[in-house]
Amino acid sequence: TIEVKYDLKALITKNVYVEYHSRGRLSGLSISEADFYCFCFGDTYHLIETIILKKRCRKYIGTDRDKRGGDNNTSKGILLPISELF
Repeated sequence: TIEVKYDLKALITKNVYVEYHSRGRLSGLSISEADFYCFCFGDTYHLIETIILKKRCRKYIGTDRDKRGGDNNTSKGILLPISELF
């Protein structure tokens, strides 16, 4: 299975936002059962195994790339550099 995410700011920020917590509960990458994540930005699609994505995001927990976001800043996620999708 594939989880598809559209990131409208990715080409500007050079990062994708990977949510893992929202409204006091685990969410997004933390609970995904998908085999792959597909990030869509611009006219491109980038497929990455969920296991690899988790590994690449985990190192940023608790750093300046661990940010609040989403509706009313109720989510937490990692700003992962686009270059780390490849």
